[in-house]
Amino acid sequence: MSKLKVFTKSKTLLINELSRQVELDFLDDKQALQTQLDVYFHSGSLDEKAINLIKNAKTVITNSKSAKAEISDKMDIDTTKVNVIYPAVRQAVIKPKEARKQLCSELEIDKKTRIIFFTARVLKTNGIKEFFDTIVALNSTNYKIIIASDEQQIQTLKFQIAKYKLEDKVIFYENFNNMDLLYAACDIYVLPTYVKNFSLNVLKAMSLKTAVFVSSQNSAKEIVDVFATMESPTDPNTSFKIDALLRSKDDLKLIKKQNYKVSKEFYVQKQMQRLLRVLNIT
Repeated sequence: MSKLKVFTKSKTLLINELSRQVELDFLDDKQALQTQLDVYFHSGSLDEKAINLIKNAKTVITNSKSAKAEISDKMDIDTTKVNVIYPAVRQAVIKPKEARKQLCSELEIDKKTRIIFFTARVLKTNGIKEFFDTIVALNSTNYKIIIASDEQQIQTLKFQIAKYKLEDKVIFYENFNNMDLLYAACDIYVLPTYVKNFSLNVLKAMSLKTAVFVSSQNSAKEIVDVFATMESPTDPNTSFKIDALLRSKDDLKLIKKQNYKVSKEFYVQKQMQRLLRVLNIT
């Protein structure tokens, strides 16, 4: 079998796994636009370049149904060549109970304290302001907030949040290299994002038995239930939902288990099987 001519903006976990099983020829932008691609992994905006790449490709892989629907709406092509393969995650090695015990010990907080988590590469576009607006509307008080991002993002944020008067509630992590520990130790991950492209963070949180809330703007809404979906980044109902989980240990525990069960369908081994079937590789 000859090498598959492939174009992708970034080498995801799934693409790296594919490259270990199949010979891939990763083309650059210029090559991809001048050659018929075997596979184009589409993510991000459907701009002129993406449209031309889709036209040039025998098979297109998108990471959400909404991305495929956008292609179908804006392009006059045979959409049978466009396939949805959601992002993949590895099965977690870290155990949530152990992570919780370790983090609470390091932070010197009671293990019964609920932890609400927010992380993103770009805080503003992923709804950090909307996150804090949601938090200050909570009635519950037995919680801590963990915010993790790079140093520059965190330093900028510290100057912006004084008005919320949550200094005693917020814990910052800058350039932290063990994100799985935070996902596993926290109770609720909230992402009121404006970004459309599928947030892998939502799937990571679910795989580590964390409850999640994500705005309907993001394609990750396709793998969560109605309760976990925010109608918009400013959805006022989110505060009520978080309060409900903070009050009910049993409901929180049930949602964590359900999320973990759903996430198993996205383990890299299963997603690889789906991808190989789409590519007609056995």
